[in-house]
Amino acid sequence: MIQNKYLRIKAFIGAILICLSLMMVACTSKFEDFNTDPNRATDEHLEKDMLALGGMFPPMMVDIIPTSDIDANEFQRAQNLTGDIFSGYMAAIGQWNNSSNNSTYNLYYGEWNDVAFDVAYRIMGYWSQIKIKAVEYESQSAFSLAQILKIMALHRITDNYGPIPYSKMGQGALGSAYDSQEDVYKGFFEDLNEAINDLRIFNAADPGAKPLRKYDLIYGGDYKKWIVFANSLKLRLAMRMVYVEPALAKQYAEEAVNNEYGVMLSNQDNAELKSGLGVSVYNPLWVCWDRYGDIRMGASMESFLKGYSDPRMGVYFKPSGIPGEDYNGVRNGVVISNKSHYMLTSSPKVENNSTTSPILWMCAAEMYFLRAEGALRGWNMGGTAEELYNKGIETSFEHRGVTGAAAYIADATSTPANFTDKRGSNSISATTDIKIKWDGGAAFEKNLERIITQKWLAMFPEGQEAWTEFRRTGYPKIFPVVRNNSAGTIDTDIQIRRIPFPESEKRANKEEVDKAVTLLGGPDNGGTKLWWDKK
Repeated sequence: MIQNKYLRIKAFIGAILICLSLMMVACTSKFEDFNTDPNRATDEHLEKDMLALGGMFPPMMVDIIPTSDIDANEFQRAQNLTGDIFSGYMAAIGQWNNSSNNSTYNLYYGEWNDVAFDVAYRIMGYWSQIKIKAVEYESQSAFSLAQILKIMALHRITDNYGPIPYSKMGQGALGSAYDSQEDVYKGFFEDLNEAINDLRIFNAADPGAKPLRKYDLIYGGDYKKWIVFANSLKLRLAMRMVYVEPALAKQYAEEAVNNEYGVMLSNQDNAELKSGLGVSVYNPLWVCWDRYGDIRMGASMESFLKGYSDPRMGVYFKPSGIPGEDYNGVRNGVVISNKSHYMLTSSPKVENNSTTSPILWMCAAEMYFLRAEGALRGWNMGGTAEELYNKGIETSFEHRGVTGAAAYIADATSTPANFTDKRGSNSISATTDIKIKWDGGAAFEKNLERIITQKWLAMFPEGQEAWTEFRRTGYPKIFPVVRNNSAGTIDTDIQIRRIPFPESEKRANKEEVDKAVTLLGGPDNGGTKLWWDKK
């Protein structure tokens, strides 16, 4: 369960320990060469193997989706009790504040929603150090990688809040001035394009060079893979703008797909964080469902997976603990009077070991579904909408190690199942009859729903991106919350659109937050739509 006291210092200590562990790994074999205390790193030690520069990358990476806080408090507040439940993937069964919390749209309980912001701007501290050290080391490629990681971190944050600090970062007080979300996104593309170009130049001049191989927890220093990742991120962000800047969305999406590197094509390209290089990474979702016992399968996931007889069910979730039952989910927004009543419902099949349960950032299947949507819109995505849609399903099945993709793709009859609440009176009928098999004669919206529904299934458990795409498109059609404690600020049917600005920022940076609310264009609550949320 969530601790009563939120100690930011623990996270900083964790980051320091990560850096120290890297120092020990890099320097142990050289101790005999130094007439000094081997337990104290000198400036000369730090210069070995680019440690002063490279050592900033692991702590930056482990905070993209917060994993540096080993008791999972940061992850639970920043990810699990926001995107993971708002996306319909999971349901919260904790009894915090008598069930008046994020799960029932009381977004002002316990300052939970400060944490994503705090972690993101902690990342920017590492970014600032890399920016300085990259100049000292004359390593533009290292700074370009830091730029990509910065955008990976901050696009998640702007998609939570809307306006955020961006353009003035590194110019005096870090993160003080807020930019509109439109300006933030356009800044993303400017910085991303520059980073991609720099890495392409580096890779062309020195193919196969991996100067950061000892510090890169994702791709082992392979810049070619990082270029593919950056293009994939560019495609994701381009599609986000389709209802507000359609021409620009098309331009950037086609640029991302149609170059010599392109976007992710196979599961070997997937970006997944796991232990390595002397850094231990633990999957915090395991803590949330196992040690805390606070999270279970969402009713919407049960509806789609059961209705489609989806073979990924047993990969994503554990069976119910009650004899005679298979897989059971929970409606979000249920008032939990007896937590033990829900403990035996299905939990995520995620273990503590990040080698077997890595933290997913992005997968190739997502790229195929993004390209399928682009092709549906008439963009040049390197294939037809049907071809790319089917390839997305095949790639997801391969990613999850299950068979039967061909039969699944050909299924023209199965539809999402009704949800039967076996713990209470919150049963609900399926909200859609969307089928799996592609239908070239269907209307645009029907095939868009088909694409997004399968993308939603493929991206599990990355709930932040799933929630964002639900807000952008309205798909998949997930169940609304049972109890809405937002005092009318969030429409139950439309569902939550954002989280409020951090209370800590309102106290410490009130003038800028007031400007941010003006830039937002609506009240600072969970019902106000973001800049790109214009469908």
